[in-house]
Order: sequence, then C-alpha cells, then structure tokens
Amino acid sequence: MKTASKLSMTLLPKFPGLRLEKIAIDAEIVSLSVASTCPLAACPVCGNLSGRLHSHYSRTVTDLPWGGRSVRLSLKVRRFRCSDLRCPRRVFAERLPKVVEPYARKTIRLQEILLLVGFALGGEAGARLAERLGMKASPSTLLRRLHGAETRSFPLPEVVGVDDFALLKGRKYGTIVVDLERHRPIELLEDRSAETLAAWLKRYPELRIVSRDRSTEYERAIEHGAPQVVEVLDRWHLLKNLRQSTERILEGNHAALSGITLPAKSGGSGEKEALMEHTPAPRSSKEEAASAAYRKRRLARYEKVKKLHSQGMSMLAICRALGMSRGAVRRYVHSEAFPEHRRHPPQRSMLDPFKPYLAKRWEEGCHVAMQLWREIREQGYPGAQGRVLQWARHRRREPAPTTPGRYVSSMRKQTSKASKNSPRKAARQLSSRQLAWMMVGDPEDLSSAERHALERAVETCADVAAIYPLVQKFSNMVRSREAEEFEEWLKDSLSCGVKGFETFAMGLRREQPAVEAALSLPYSNGQTEGQVNRLKMIKRQMYGRASFGLLRRRFLGVA
Repeated sequence: MKTASKLSMTLLPKFPGLRLEKIAIDAEIVSLSVASTCPLAACPVCGNLSGRLHSHYSRTVTDLPWGGRSVRLSLKVRRFRCSDLRCPRRVFAERLPKVVEPYARKTIRLQEILLLVGFALGGEAGARLAERLGMKASPSTLLRRLHGAETRSFPLPEVVGVDDFALLKGRKYGTIVVDLERHRPIELLEDRSAETLAAWLKRYPELRIVSRDRSTEYERAIEHGAPQVVEVLDRWHLLKNLRQSTERILEGNHAALSGITLPAKSGGSGEKEALMEHTPAPRSSKEEAASAAYRKRRLARYEKVKKLHSQGMSMLAICRALGMSRGAVRRYVHSEAFPEHRRHPPQRSMLDPFKPYLAKRWEEGCHVAMQLWREIREQGYPGAQGRVLQWARHRRREPAPTTPGRYVSSMRKQTSKASKNSPRKAARQLSSRQLAWMMVGDPEDLSSAERHALERAVETCADVAAIYPLVQKFSNMVRSREAEEFEEWLKDSLSCGVKGFETFAMGLRREQPAVEAALSLPYSNGQTEGQVNRLKMIKRQMYGRASFGLLRRRFLGVA
C-alpha cells in the first residue's frame, strides 16, 4: 500500500479524491487506471450537491510524461442524479476541476505546459520539442491554445517608454509600450500613427512620464492623448542626432578636411602590407568610363538639388520632384561641395585566417592564385577560389600571363601610382563619420594619432573649430545629466554661425522641456530598445508568416 501511495503522489495530479487502481508500463506509454473517491458532486446547473449514484463511464486523457514515457489516464468517472427535482439536468457527470476540463483530452497541467511551450517557440518548433519530451501535440493545437489563452492583466502604469518596430522593414511599423518601472512590455500597437497611440494613452489618465525618441508622430500622440505627462527624450537618440548633424557638417567641408589622415591599422609587414591591402583592384577602360559617367549623373543631381533648395523648395518636395531618397537630398543640401565617393578598404572575410600563410607563400615566389587556393583548401579554407584570385590581383606588381588584356594597362598605371610615396599611401584618409565620432566622444578615450587628427581638423576647418566646443559640451551634459547648462548651450549654438548646427539647436529648442527632462530624470528608452530586440527575435522565429495577433500574444504572454 505504501508503494501505491507513493506512486499516486508521484504520478497523479495534485487533487484530493483520486485513487490509483492499476498501472501498466510499456516501452513508450504509462497507462494509469484512476477512480474518483469524492462522496459528493455538485450539479453544474443548479450547484446542489448530490450523492445519488447513477452510473459510471470511462474517460481517457493524456497527462504529463514520466521517465520519458507518455502518461495516459483512464478516469473512471461517475454520473449522479441531481437532488433538486426542479433542476432541468436530471443526471450529470462529476467534474474534476483541478484535473481536467469538460470535454478535454489533456489534463490541465499538461495544457499549461504546452501553452508555455507555445509561447516560447510557437507552433512548428513547439510541436517538435513537445514530441521529443513525450507530450505529443500538433502545431495547430499549440496555436489554438495560444489564441484561447486569457490576456494577461498588468498593473496600471505610471512611467512608460514608447518606440517603433518593423513589421515589414521599410514599409510597415508598429508601436511597443514598455512599463519602465516594472521592466515589462504591456502593449503592442499595430501601427505607429499618432491617432493609435493617442487612443491608447487616453485609457491611462494616471500616466506621469512618457519616454520617447524624437519621432514627431509620438510627439503629437502625447500632445493629444496625454497632455498631462512629462515627456522625456531618449538620451541615446540625442547623442545619435548630435553625431549625425556633426557628420553632415563635416561632409559639407570635405575639401577642407581631405588632407587629414590616420595611420593604417597594419601589423607585421608594416607599410608595405598596408599598401598591398588598400591598393584598389585595377579596372578596365570600360569600367573607368562607366564610373566617370555615374559621377557626372551624381554631379548633375547635386547641382539640381542645390538649385531647387536655393529657390525655396523644401527637402520633401525635392525628394518627390526628383525621385530621390530623403537621406540623399539632405546630404546634398548640407554639403558645401560635391561629396565624392571614396573607395573603402576591404572588410573582414573568411580568408583572413589564411592571409599570413598566403603572404608567406607569395614572398616565396608562388604567384599562382589557383595553386594558393588548393593549398589553403587543404588547411580548411571553405570558400571558393574567387577571393584568392582577388587577393592575388591586389598584390601583383606585373600582370600575370592569364590577366585579360583590358586590365593590363590599367594595372600597370595603378602599380606605378601606388609605388610613389608609399609611406604616405600607407595612411588612410579620415572619414567624416570617424571624425564625427571623435568629436562626440570623450577626448580621454582617443589615441594620440586620433587627437592629433582632431587638432588638425580644428586648425584647418573654421566650422569644426566653431562647433567642436559645443559638441563636447552637449555630450557632457547628456552623460552627466546637467540640465541647468542647457539654456546657455542653446544660446551659444543658435549663434555659432554654422547653419547645420544651428538647425540642430533649433530642433532641440522646439522640444526644450523634453530635452531638459532627459537631462535631469533617470528615465530613458534603453530598456524599450532591449524589448524591441526580443520582439524581433520572436518575429523572426515565425519567419514573418504569423499574424499580428499571434505576435502580440507570444510577446506579451511571457513578459
């Protein structure tokens, strides 16, 4: 009896009144015969208790697995006569509310586990895992459980963060709302329009603070839906906008800054290796002609944009008139000179671990790319020969016998040009983005070469000299949360004489209360961005095929 009692406690749901009568174990299934021992049962219609037994019937349900085997319960369920003669239900079956729901084929605790699996993995992946764990369920069953689950209720929020996320990148966006005090998402909205968010905000008059990025839609939503709240701009976005404005100003001064360089990042073989790595591949005469024609078209667009903007046309109107992106129009408008395309050095590739061996073999005189590819393939290189051919082409000082004729003259011209002043060519030109990062960042974090390049930029370019102190002051204000200095900074920025920076300052003046709140309050949108990353992971698990309703349930259900 003690053994049977222990088995009952181990295998049966924790519900008083169940008795284990028989157990049968085979290779895959544990079958349990279980009977109810409760003397009375309540009528589901009138609620009166009755002990007048009518009959029995057998009901089979699946329970949680045990020892890697599926568990099947054969429940011996009793029928009772209702004790109230006026009740329309003369005979009823007893309910086991903590064991199994009416008409269900799975126990409540098994359905709860399957629901958690569905929340975590969705339909297809969840069904595969459940089967391996001995809880066989189809993808449709898991999704049906998800859609039928009760919506979680959350405490009324007082401090929230809002941000957008891509339902279809570049085309359709939604809105996420996060309770910043409890660190959990509380709502997903199907679009990012001001009307939708304003309608949601109106349902929560107890809101005190809303953190947001600099979206004008969210600004309008808060103005109409919750005018009583304190708006807080996200500090990360403030620094990002500062860097972007600085970068646009630097792009407009490209000619003045073009002579500033940084030492090449190379090791071992020094300047010679840097020269080899960054010498661009030779191009044929046709490719050179195509490049020149493309530059001519870009220059014509640049001049057209400048002309239309000088006539008073807005950037959005120029975009529509010329069929250009807003980013390109903005870049052209803020550039004082035509922004030339720069050829960037090659990025990291799967060939990098094998480059020391290739360089060694090249110095030994093996200049046959196919032979080099065969050798590193035996060492585990997984790529095709194309990368090795390109690597070898960058290093040739004389054309190979197999080099096509259209490349020979261009290659010799490129080699002679690269061989002149090789120490200078080993340095890399400082880009506008790199210089913008240096200006926004902490000067203590810069290397000596970067500090020297920054000093040269300040000495060379009047715009850089004018805005650098303002950029540094704003960065320090954001990092140290010194709101009391913002008013003075704003006055200095609006009269700095650099149009692009004055435009940035005017935008902040329009949102001055929200900026000052960001510089004084501890709230920010960092955890909202983190929840967006988690949402992206769940969305990608479903390969973009799930409905918004399912995405919302999965995301909020396990928050």
